[in-house]
Amino acid sequence: MTAPGDRQSVARRIAMRVQYDGTGFLGWQRQSRGRTVQEELELMLSRLAGDVPVTVVGAGRTDSGVHAHGQVAHADIITRYSAGELHHAIGRMSPDDMAITDLADAPPGFHARYAAHARSYRYSIIHHRDPFLARYAWRLDRRLDFSLLNAAAARLHGAHDFTSLSKHNPDTEKMICDISRAEWRRREDGVEFHVTADRFLYGMVRLLVGVQVDVALGRMPEERIGEIIARRDRSLQSTAAPAHGLSLVEVSYPYPIFRQSGTDVV
Repeated sequence: MTAPGDRQSVARRIAMRVQYDGTGFLGWQRQSRGRTVQEELELMLSRLAGDVPVTVVGAGRTDSGVHAHGQVAHADIITRYSAGELHHAIGRMSPDDMAITDLADAPPGFHARYAAHARSYRYSIIHHRDPFLARYAWRLDRRLDFSLLNAAAARLHGAHDFTSLSKHNPDTEKMICDISRAEWRRREDGVEFHVTADRFLYGMVRLLVGVQVDVALGRMPEERIGEIIARRDRSLQSTAAPAHGLSLVEVSYPYPIFRQSGTDVV
């Protein structure tokens, strides 16, 4: 068997699935100041590439405080290590609030962001104090009308211009997103919103939650959601739900990216 030190370094693209507790990060995207997920990954991979700078590209840019169970990213790296060896090494280097659960050589032409055809998020709401959930769910003292929540969610399905339910981002040109799933589920201590779309705009999921909570609390009729979307006017927004209740659950691709225990994971 050839030892890593005896191999030639080669350039290749790797794909990673990343989990992180967003509490200690100022979001995904690298910034001039503050700790971010992208920068943390780049620093670790650069060390494994002999201190050569490495750029990591994520499937989505989560906001400050938002968590991820299934973020996907890719990086071009020159290294003598195999994918398995890189996975083992970066696992030993990772901080306690981050884990790379899968790492593989990427399929030809793979791009973590542009190859994705769907993203899924979960938003959690609880109704009592729980120190073990406080960092991962929005605590609301008032109970929400579950039937009104799902009636509101039904208004979100399909392809719409979601300008009214997003934050301004000068880099975003296309405002239409196609929501294929939007539903609420009960949990023992509250409720969860599950939403899947081909893409999401900046701040969109938290604003979707905010407007539905307003409906469930009787602050507006469910029909108002359709009117807000049609107006494309951000002044009509409800207050965005807090970031810490939101998690990026899954990024889906039209072909397998990772193989684990003989099962394709997309």
